[in-house]
Amino acid sequence: MIIENKITQIINSEVSNAEKLQQICNLLKKNIPHFHWVGFYFINGDKKELKLAQFAGKPTEHTIIPFGKGICGQVALSNENFVVQDVTEQDNYISCGMEVKSEIVVPIFQNNKNIGQIDIDSHDVAPFSNDDESLLEFICSEVASLNLDTVLNRDPS
Repeated sequence: MIIENKITQIINSEVSNAEKLQQICNLLKKNIPHFHWVGFYFINGDKKELKLAQFAGKPTEHTIIPFGKGICGQVALSNENFVVQDVTEQDNYISCGMEVKSEIVVPIFQNNKNIGQIDIDSHDVAPFSNDDESLLEFICSEVASLNLDTVLNRDPS
């Protein structure tokens, strides 16, 4: 519950929305031991691809992910959470590094439309619990309350 309270404080703070997303990434990476990489991907304008926004962890070369490719790309199409407790069991997995053993991706919806997702990588096999998934769903609903037009490459008018 402490992390949820901190998330709400971040969402309600007076910093830019981009800074709010960065603070969320930093908070999760710092406070949840099995969250080794935390990032937000958003749909890149009207393209059928995701674009990396804020993240905490090792830089990745996967800054653009086509719909359908990897776990993130599959969530962009399915509109459903995807928990992978062991990435070696996934045929359609994009490796972000040899140390990544598991991944969880939860979509973000605004006006019933999938606009992006939060992506978590872990260096542990099978670390993710139902509590982790619930926390990420809460975070995504909070993030959805923000005006993300600049992040989504949309004209705010």
